[in-house]
Amino acid sequence: MKEMDNNTLFVTGTDTSVGKTYVCARLLEFLKAKGIQAGYQKWVATGVDAGLPEDLALCLKAASISPTPELVKQQVPYCFRFPASPHLAAEMEDRTVDPEVITENYKFLAAKYEWLIVEGVGGIMVPLRRDLLLVDLLALLQPRTLVVARSGLGTLNHTLLTLEALRNRKISVLGVIFSDSEDKEDERLVRDNMQIIEEVGLVRVFGRLQRQQNDAKARSAFIPVGQAILAQLRHVKS
Repeated sequence: MKEMDNNTLFVTGTDTSVGKTYVCARLLEFLKAKGIQAGYQKWVATGVDAGLPEDLALCLKAASISPTPELVKQQVPYCFRFPASPHLAAEMEDRTVDPEVITENYKFLAAKYEWLIVEGVGGIMVPLRRDLLLVDLLALLQPRTLVVARSGLGTLNHTLLTLEALRNRKISVLGVIFSDSEDKEDERLVRDNMQIIEEVGLVRVFGRLQRQQNDAKARSAFIPVGQAILAQLRHVKS
């Protein structure tokens, strides 16, 4: 399957809780401020008890977008209660993740928006079911992919393995964003991590997102990162 209209961006992480949702929320907010019609999608959400999935709610709130009940099923096709890998969370409800359902909703939203931001679940090797990894579905759909990685200790192995797995399946990598997991990271370590990933991983590093004291500072800090991402998206789309 060829890349779909060049207007989708898949945001994956090197691990769970690495900052994917935060990046998606800020990017959605940034694009809206630029007058760009952008949408959000997450193929599978786990740990959802009731109401809107938390990641969807956070992203819509950041971009000041009101939830649309009729779109929720397209935005998050699969919701499961148990906070675990999708394959296990689905099995606990006697359900299964159907890639055709995901693909159908992915195409629907890609056609609706100027840009569609799709958030991953965990890392790219997470099983959607026992015979289907997330990365294998990505290989079929071929969205360009943005990797969110931790800034500090331990990120090199996870990030380089993620890049290798994507490239082995011919998935286009847009670049990498680093996200601080601590209030104060070791600056020398972070600088070296970013340099190594850029040089060894042969990938563009868009920047680093540090912890901010308030929402206004976080929004301002994201602007140069958002501008770099948008410029690269427009470049590869042209």
